[in-house]
Amino acid sequence: MGCGIPISNSSFFNFNCCQLCKSRFESTHSFTSYCRNPRGINIYVYPTAIVFCVIMFTNLIQTNLTTAYLGKNVEHFTWTESTNDDAWELISEGAADGTLVVTDKQTAGKGRAGRKWGSVPGKSLIASMIIKSEIDSRLSGWFPLLTGVAIVDAFAELGLKVKLKWPNDIIMDNKKMGGILCESRVLGKTLEWIVVGIGLNINEQENELPSGLQATSFFIEKSSSIQRELVLAKIINYLEPLYNELKINNDLYHLIKLWTDHCNHVNMTVKFEIENETLSGEFMGINSYGAAIININGNEKIYTSGDIHLIQP
Repeated sequence: MGCGIPISNSSFFNFNCCQLCKSRFESTHSFTSYCRNPRGINIYVYPTAIVFCVIMFTNLIQTNLTTAYLGKNVEHFTWTESTNDDAWELISEGAADGTLVVTDKQTAGKGRAGRKWGSVPGKSLIASMIIKSEIDSRLSGWFPLLTGVAIVDAFAELGLKVKLKWPNDIIMDNKKMGGILCESRVLGKTLEWIVVGIGLNINEQENELPSGLQATSFFIEKSSSIQRELVLAKIINYLEPLYNELKINNDLYHLIKLWTDHCNHVNMTVKFEIENETLSGEFMGINSYGAAIININGNEKIYTSGDIHLIQP
């Protein structure tokens, strides 16, 4: 996950353990987490300092969690191809509901519609959550939307006002800060498992983002760095009650209002791309399944996928 940053060919990168481990001995409680080496790589090639940093990374996530199940099990990869792919492999191995997969370096991140997504090692926030949903499969469109709401609320707590662009983009002043990729497995009419991938620009400097894209990061906007683990923990804390509300499924109007309040293009004219066709219309909002409602020439159309581009005045 990430913001379309070209992937480096370098095989590894240096961890700044001094910065990573700063003020982390304050927590000593037990937790369930794993240090996973990439497939085919012997763990013994890694210095002790790296393994120590991995433990501290997962510990800081869980120290800041207030959840009942999301993030209680953490799988940390020093580097991997795709956290979403790792999540599906863990599901096949019997992973628990709410298991969190995180990495410091992702080499083959995935975006929507088969696009490739890149990230900056050690600076981007890359994570995937495993959710055992067992809800109506028609509600699957809600997962990227609610994850976006949680991200906006977490950044607001950290003093940064970001917005959402349907269906999965995190936007700051029309610059992209990240995205969400959800993959699901359906059994009959039931959404059995869903993997929620998150890619956010956190501590990247301006020269580390591609010049051809309108992208930004927390560091660029706030002129200060922040621990990625803290950001992730806050997102998960906001996310669990939203997921629980969706499972109960008795007040979708409230969820619609939450997302609409965080969207940056409601009642605005947009360009909408779907299946090699570009349309123009007014974005009216979302329906009870999270699908986009777009008024095109006086007719309201419903779309479950597509790309929205804002028309600047």
